[in-house]
Amino acid sequence: MQNKYFPTFPYLTSERSKKFFGIILTFCALSFFGFFAIKPTVSTILKLQKELSDSQFVFDQLEIKIKNLTTLRKQYSNLQDDLSIVTSVITIQPDVHLLFAQIQSIAQTSNIAIKKLQNSEVEVLRNDKSVNKNYYSYSFTIGGSGSFENILRFVQMLTNMERAINIDTFSINNIADQKNDSLGFDIQGIAFFKDNL
Repeated sequence: MQNKYFPTFPYLTSERSKKFFGIILTFCALSFFGFFAIKPTVSTILKLQKELSDSQFVFDQLEIKIKNLTTLRKQYSNLQDDLSIVTSVITIQPDVHLLFAQIQSIAQTSNIAIKKLQNSEVEVLRNDKSVNKNYYSYSFTIGGSGSFENILRFVQMLTNMERAINIDTFSINNIADQKNDSLGFDIQGIAFFKDNL
C-alpha cells in the first residue's frame, strides 16, 4: 500500500512519511488556530492603541480648557469689583422701586419736594431669542417743587446717578398759589434694563 501511494518517492519510508505528514498537519493546525487566535488579539491591540491616542488627545484638550478656565477665573476675580457698577448702571430687572428710592434720596439731598412719582408700563422680558433686542425700557414721570438752584442740583444729580436713564422732557413753571421763590418742575424720562448682561 505504501508503494501504491508513494511510488515516485522511494526515499520516504513509512517512518519518514508519518513524521513529514505530522509536521505538515502541525503547521496547518498552528496556522489555522494561530490565525483565529492571533487575529483578535492583534485587532484588540490596534483598537486599544487607537483608544489610547484618542484619550490622550482628549486629555490634552481638557488640560488646555483647565488652563483657560483658570485664566478666566483670575480675570473674573479682577473684574468682580467692577461688576457691581455695571449691574447698577443697567440692571437685569426693571427695579422700579429701587429707581424711585434713588430719586427720592436725591430729592431729599437737593431739598426738593416730590409731589408726583410714577412709572408707565414696563416691557415684559421675553424668552424668545429670535427677537434680537439689546435692552428694555420703561418711562417714568417726576413732578415736584423747589428753588431754582435746588431743582438744578436735583437734575444734575439725577443725570449723574449710576443707573442708566434718559430724560426726555424737563419743564419748570411758576406755582400760582405760592408767594415764595418756589418753582414747580416736571420730568419725563426713560429707565433701561436688560434681560441678561
